[in-house]
Amino acid sequence: MSPSSTSVLQPDTGSGQSPPRRPLGRFPASPALQPGQGVARVARVDGRSRVIRSRATNPLKLWSPRRPGTDAWIYSTTFGGGLVSGDRVQLDLDIEPDATAVLTTQASTKVYRSLRSRPCSQQLTARLGSAATLVITPDPLVCFRGAIYEQFNRIHLADDSSLVHIDWLTSGRSACGECWKFARLATRLEVIRDRQMLLLDSLTLDPRDGALDGPLRMGDYHCLATVVILGPPLENAAATIREDVDDSNPDSGCLEAASPLAEGTIWRILGPTTEAVGTRLRQRLAFLADHLDETPWNRKW
Repeated sequence: MSPSSTSVLQPDTGSGQSPPRRPLGRFPASPALQPGQGVARVARVDGRSRVIRSRATNPLKLWSPRRPGTDAWIYSTTFGGGLVSGDRVQLDLDIEPDATAVLTTQASTKVYRSLRSRPCSQQLTARLGSAATLVITPDPLVCFRGAIYEQFNRIHLADDSSLVHIDWLTSGRSACGECWKFARLATRLEVIRDRQMLLLDSLTLDPRDGALDGPLRMGDYHCLATVVILGPPLENAAATIREDVDDSNPDSGCLEAASPLAEGTIWRILGPTTEAVGTRLRQRLAFLADHLDETPWNRKW
């Protein structure tokens, strides 16, 4: 019997032959996914956030381990842990009302050398229901020499939903002498509420506009992070970060700047090492322990 249909048995007609099967119906087929495409949905079930749907095709892989606590965790990775020329990854994510989800990675995503005509790209579209929370905490991106990488994230918020969005990258394989030697990097983040744009943040790093390791570009710094914190439940935490950044010691090794947003803040860090920026992220985002079962870094560093 086909697994997508069911049947009932008819009475024996005495003919000695098996009675015909009458199909009762078919389950609706899920739409086919394109290569590198994924979909996931998180809902509140019996007082806990759970991944109720998750599908992906190579090179994208989604992993939702069972963890103690009430939050849903989704790990996004790619085949081989990196992106090669022409790879396109697209994730469509829905967070239903009152649910909390953490979208993270197992390790840094590596972007290998790309052809100009075939860049690598990642795209995320997320929709949050009322009182939903989404925390995006990937490991830093590592672009190899000659890599071309494009990223586009669009987040749709409800009036009372919350977002923490971290986007950070390293200078490359510095141990191999590859410091800011990729061919091009372009990222764009859009945050929308009630069809109104709350934030549009874009970054383009292209050596054709000047050497990226020059004194007027990245200089001797090797890691850049941008953090967006939005939503009424996180408004006080966002204000605290702005105050801490204003009071920070400029001789600490990291350059920081934080600007207010409607019910939130955008915070940037430029550091001499990935470790220095990671330490600063963990320090300033310690408030996540009050909103999640555990911080995203408890089992990593």
